[in-house]
Amino acid sequence: MTTSNEEAMNTPNSAYPDLEKRLETYMRRVFCLKGIETTNEYDPLEVEYFGLLSLTDVRAPRRKLWYMYYATSDQLDQTVDRIHRKYGQKNMYELFRKPVYSGAGMRSRVKNHFGALKWYAKGNVLEAPPDSPYNDEKVVNTIADLYQAERRKYYDFLVSRNNVYKTWTYVHLNA
Repeated sequence: MTTSNEEAMNTPNSAYPDLEKRLETYMRRVFCLKGIETTNEYDPLEVEYFGLLSLTDVRAPRRKLWYMYYATSDQLDQTVDRIHRKYGQKNMYELFRKPVYSGAGMRSRVKNHFGALKWYAKGNVLEAPPDSPYNDEKVVNTIADLYQAERRKYYDFLVSRNNVYKTWTYVHLNA
């Protein structure tokens, strides 16, 4: 009757019990191949969402107000409920919600854009000037354009890094 230690000692690679795995890892690194044991590191709870709510002021219904928010997907419902409690459920409705790389970055991009148009942008509230032709549809289209520009910026960065990688290796990424 032999124990597992004795069986391990009688194997040809007894000095390195995990030699096969170590060699495979080494060869995959040398030839720039993906590992067999790849794991998906995507956590759906860490995805940030950026959203826009149309806000109606009961005291001054002619004011054009919008509320920006961002939150991770696990805190999204709590954030929207908190906003609804603050401003009133029937005074607002959702216009835009998309996953973004950085909610704070998208918020600052939207604030800078509308601030350049001489809008009142304080905190998370956007207010159009009284003589502005903007309505909900135009605001959503503008924010969708900013969202696409943000995504394009990240795509261009990845493509540039891929081009740098291609100059130094023979393995090409599928970009």
